[in-house]
Amino acid sequence: MPTPFAPLEASLHELLEVLRLASRPPAASRASPQVCPVCLLTARSVERDIRALFAEFVNDPESRTRLRRSRGFCSIHTLLLAELGDALAVAILYSDLTERTRERWQSEVKGKFPFVKRQELIAPCPACAAANETENRYTQALAAGLAREEVWRAVENGPGLCTAHAEATMSAAKPADAARLRELETRHLVLLQAELEEIIRKNDYRFRGEEWGAERDAWLRALHKLRRP
Repeated sequence: MPTPFAPLEASLHELLEVLRLASRPPAASRASPQVCPVCLLTARSVERDIRALFAEFVNDPESRTRLRRSRGFCSIHTLLLAELGDALAVAILYSDLTERTRERWQSEVKGKFPFVKRQELIAPCPACAAANETENRYTQALAAGLAREEVWRAVENGPGLCTAHAEATMSAAKPADAARLRELETRHLVLLQAELEEIIRKNDYRFRGEEWGAERDAWLRALHKLRRP
């Protein structure tokens, strides 16, 4: 019989797989060694959810209701919908959303459009809501797993977490584990800052002849690393 902790164990297993792949030489790794594993797994989960929506739930009343309440997807996840390229599914969903928007506008009192005052009534983007739930599950699983040395070895050899997921994991972890993780992630930040400063230095006209090293893509890694919640 599955235990109440089975979902967290499954999530921890997924995290460990990504961390172990990321610690291998680049040619053997399917995951970028510089991407936060929680970010990577969350993105995969959201894409699966959207593909499932397109394939199975475009005519599902509950899914339609959620989309109407959210008035569509946020700008980031709208781009993902476009990248997935399912024209028929988008047409079905957004034909309904277009009709509902038109009806809502026509039902407003003539000459008065209190759109701003009613923003708090709009449900969150469905993909954002799913991502938040997924992120919470993975950070909770990692926080619980930090009590095990095998998890620590994978974390230490992995690419590190983005700051948002590092802080979420620290908040959920036991004090000693949180302190250990904070020390590890601080070392990552020190190295990243040194590489960013090297980019700045090498853009000085006096040093532009110097060859680029590992710091070449540090600016991209910084964008992934320092991410707000």
